[in-house]
Amino acid sequence: MESLVEFETLGERGSVAVARLVREKSLNSLLLETVDQLYAKITSWLLDDSVKCIILDSGSPRAFCAGADIVALYRSIAGVEKDKSLYADQFFLSEYRLDYALQMKNKPIVGWGAGIVMGGGLGLLSGCSHRIGSRSTRIAMPEITIGLFPDAGGTKFLSCMPDGLGWFLGLTGSQLPAGDALALDLLDVVVEESNKHEVFKAISELDWSKDALPNAALISRTLKDYEIKKGLPTHLMHYRMEIAALIHSCLLSDNFFTEFEKKLPLIDADEWMSLGLQNYQKGSPTTARIFEQQMNRADNLDWAEVFRMELSIAYHCARDTDFPEGVRALLVDRDLNPTWRFSNPVQVPDDFIKRFFESPWTEDSHPLRELGQKR
Repeated sequence: MESLVEFETLGERGSVAVARLVREKSLNSLLLETVDQLYAKITSWLLDDSVKCIILDSGSPRAFCAGADIVALYRSIAGVEKDKSLYADQFFLSEYRLDYALQMKNKPIVGWGAGIVMGGGLGLLSGCSHRIGSRSTRIAMPEITIGLFPDAGGTKFLSCMPDGLGWFLGLTGSQLPAGDALALDLLDVVVEESNKHEVFKAISELDWSKDALPNAALISRTLKDYEIKKGLPTHLMHYRMEIAALIHSCLLSDNFFTEFEKKLPLIDADEWMSLGLQNYQKGSPTTARIFEQQMNRADNLDWAEVFRMELSIAYHCARDTDFPEGVRALLVDRDLNPTWRFSNPVQVPDDFIKRFFESPWTEDSHPLRELGQKR
């Protein structure tokens, strides 16, 4: 049986609890079983006063987590009757419940975000209080390439980015190296990968307080000793002003996507920017329009409301054609030639997109109704 997660404690009193993703061949992509194991253990640690700090780690130097195992989701969707209960439904429900628990943490959680951090992997990392990257870090929300949508809290952390940069990242799936991620507050600190075990050892030997805030400060001071700032790779920051002007123009125009498609190709593009443009042009028009609505609705939503909204979107995506078609083209048949429902975002009817935001559940029956409620 394939190992998914390893759990251990560090320190003389076991004050530091570690959850290590070890599905290395699949870049630690998440199965439902992985998510359920993480949720059970992490929520128990959050309630355990003897645990002062949690570490989310990876056993692979190549990836922290590449997000959901998309092929597993595809297999559950392809050929399934419309109203049949899906593995995909349970996966998204469990994933968002885990993400919410991380966001609502009552003690420090350290995330080791070296290598690939994408999709649901970024959802996990964003829930950590101390997000560590390395020179190998590559962060992205690439859902437009497979016909899904930026989820796992992407509605919130992309909409909070300055200068409209979250719009650009959601529509292009562009990958961010460590320098960009620091500038956008997706990482808190960057360290050398060779110092990983030393960093963890230093954290495990801290003199813990009874309270979470002093403990978080202890971890921050410890990480400062290993922090590197010089020579970090960047791509997005070179284009920050141009992208800001582009998104501002799009938001003021009569049609966001008419303006976006007209002006994005006019940017003097290097290889990184060209790949982002290509991702958008070849990506799902439905995803682009869903993302537009996510960003427009994001203001004033709390985390509970974000995950309830995203679960409704995920439910409908699992029953639409673009998501399975995108996965088929990219990861199953690998012909890289998806047949999307619509040819471009401008052609996607408003009424079609609105249904993705219509909850299939009543308020009292929503599977995530308990989020945000005091017990």
